[in-house]
Amino acid sequence: MNNSKAFGGVLSKIRKDQGFSSAHQFFKSIGGSKSLGLSFMSYWDMERGKKLPKSWRLKAIMAALGVAQSSPRAQELVRAYFRALSGSDELLQTLSAPGAAGAGLPGRDLAEEATNKALAQLTVNLTLEQWRLRTRDIVTHICQNFLADTAGWITVGEISEVTKFKPEEIRKALKALAAGGLVDLSGDKARGKLTGKKIRVLPMTPATGAIRAALLRNWNAWLADSKRISMKRLTFRMSKAKLEVFRQQLEKAINLAAVYDNPSENRQDSAIYLADASIFQILPRD
Repeated sequence: MNNSKAFGGVLSKIRKDQGFSSAHQFFKSIGGSKSLGLSFMSYWDMERGKKLPKSWRLKAIMAALGVAQSSPRAQELVRAYFRALSGSDELLQTLSAPGAAGAGLPGRDLAEEATNKALAQLTVNLTLEQWRLRTRDIVTHICQNFLADTAGWITVGEISEVTKFKPEEIRKALKALAAGGLVDLSGDKARGKLTGKKIRVLPMTPATGAIRAALLRNWNAWLADSKRISMKRLTFRMSKAKLEVFRQQLEKAINLAAVYDNPSENRQDSAIYLADASIFQILPRD
């Protein structure tokens, strides 16, 4: 296998690991050429090892795949890319020499690997149409989240009791969700098709901007009247490089919730929570 094909193989593997069963599904799910700035055939040629992307496109591709730039998957892709450019591993071997940054942390690595494996088994992707459906209105948005985190068939009356939405509003929302392939509907009962799964975060691309804004409005409206369970705030000054390291650590801590999540918990002894780990730049004002 030549080096370009090796790069394409790594890219294809990462795409599949991220829950996109085909290159076309991935391309369509992220908004197509509007997001990546290239045609499907150009992307497909990369996976088939017929061409290499420009170096600046790698960042956009990894962002669309939902891969953090400092993650092992990103490092594997970048290594394959530079291996294809240089034709050998000679220069890259310096980066993996004994004593490299991050070495000697087996405990942390094992914990992160366990979390990553749990998330990989649980994570699914939505199409752009399904994301837009979730922004239809707040009733649809909340009903979908409730059904995704609750096992079994649930009646309209039960959903109304929990959410305080009117039954007629819930029926309209469930009908739309069923048409969009997100729930099963049987008479006055519904169940989520993604129960126990974690929906991959919508990529931050130009094609998804309006959807992300609508989702944020829905969450802000819902959380404004929700019960706060815990809060911890701390102001700090640090460099942008250190902030990125901290942001990744915070993200991993949030991801641990997937290990404890259980949609089959007794509904009398459990509740559905949202962990929102936000970081704000408060000063200086831009």
